[in-house]
Amino acid sequence: MSDSVDLVVPNISEFNLRNFSTRLRKEVERSFIGNGDMLSDQAVFWSLASRVLVLPDGFDAGWFADVHHVLGVERPPVISPAPRTGRLIADLLADESALVRLRAVLGERRVRIMCFGVSPGVYQLLAAMEAWGLDVELDGPAKQDYWSSLYLDNKLSCLDLAGRVAGFRVPSGITVTTPDELEGALRTVLAEADRAIVKSMHGISGDGSIVVHRHELDTVWGNIYHDNFLHTFPVFVQPYIEHAKDTGCPAVDIRVVDAGVEAVVLSTMTVDVKRYLSVSVGERFVSPDVADRLRSLGNAVGAAAHALGFRGWLCADCIVGRDRELYVTEINARRSGAMHPIALLAHCDDGSRGLVAHSHDSIPVRSAGGPISYDEHIRPLFEELWSQGVTAVPTAVRGLSRPMPIFAAAAVAETPESARAIITDIQSMTCGERLLRHYDVCR
Repeated sequence: MSDSVDLVVPNISEFNLRNFSTRLRKEVERSFIGNGDMLSDQAVFWSLASRVLVLPDGFDAGWFADVHHVLGVERPPVISPAPRTGRLIADLLADESALVRLRAVLGERRVRIMCFGVSPGVYQLLAAMEAWGLDVELDGPAKQDYWSSLYLDNKLSCLDLAGRVAGFRVPSGITVTTPDELEGALRTVLAEADRAIVKSMHGISGDGSIVVHRHELDTVWGNIYHDNFLHTFPVFVQPYIEHAKDTGCPAVDIRVVDAGVEAVVLSTMTVDVKRYLSVSVGERFVSPDVADRLRSLGNAVGAAAHALGFRGWLCADCIVGRDRELYVTEINARRSGAMHPIALLAHCDDGSRGLVAHSHDSIPVRSAGGPISYDEHIRPLFEELWSQGVTAVPTAVRGLSRPMPIFAAAAVAETPESARAIITDIQSMTCGERLLRHYDVCR
């Protein structure tokens, strides 16, 4: 047995809920927790070393076995605490039997806690494990540097960094602190632009920002009411930047360790106006005139974060405007939606083969009738792909139980075209088509 172990804790709900200054309505809080639960299973890819997973109760055992068979690695122990609050770490710390099981599987090994992003519960878990006498490190900032995660995840940090970091540009805009200012700022921006975007200090997958057309100005308050992140000030008002047609939305994931910037990974996202849909990982997905600037930006942002005491993964989301300028739209001080394809790609390629990965997080599933299940509706589709040697995995299969069933999938291939084609074909197959094409697979 290895003398060290990764404790993987996808505290997605706790991280996403940490930034609200007021208590959310119950139905809104349940929505955040449900989405966090659905995406938590993607954490199985974060580490393929000796590891223990903490997952919300109810993961699909058949899916879990299939994924590890495809990866060619042993299934790790899983601890699922009783779901008292829906907050994974809070439920773990409140479940004595789950803590006893966790203590037993960790043994006396050195532990590295790998979380989605730091939240107060992460430090409570670390302290509890140290009280057991274990040697524990955190894949994130130390407790005294927790503020750096809060600060970098706040969009105001982008305004600061634009004045200090080379190559860091943000769209021009107006910061407002009252409803009257917001109305005036919108009228000012829309006097010169067809569309404006209103952004809160925080957001998740498109929530926290609204796009306002010039002719929709009178309806903006209703849209703001329905976005829980926009209920507090300050907020930004910016002209909506039209994307260059050939670039998508580039992003850079950065890993910061004690020695400095350890990794910079380029990707490009597919965004429907403002909502994230998919991500393509690898330099070949990024246009050549953007790649060098994006890589330099990643190193500069990582160095700035390191100086603040931040450690772990963070991501800078960007836009390439029609003027070919690279603009930063936000920093996410956590593991991004690209993390599981990044990890899957690293498992398949040591860097010498030039493989790429593509992932889609919202694939709808149609059925002639009755409930959707992984065994009946998803596994057969992937078995067709696996028979061809395709490296593709379903993820987030908890979403199959939703009223409108969805799941996610990630694929690794030799070329960008083939990686995207695999996911496109998976989307088609879930709508009733059967495709058996030749792919440039990564055998």
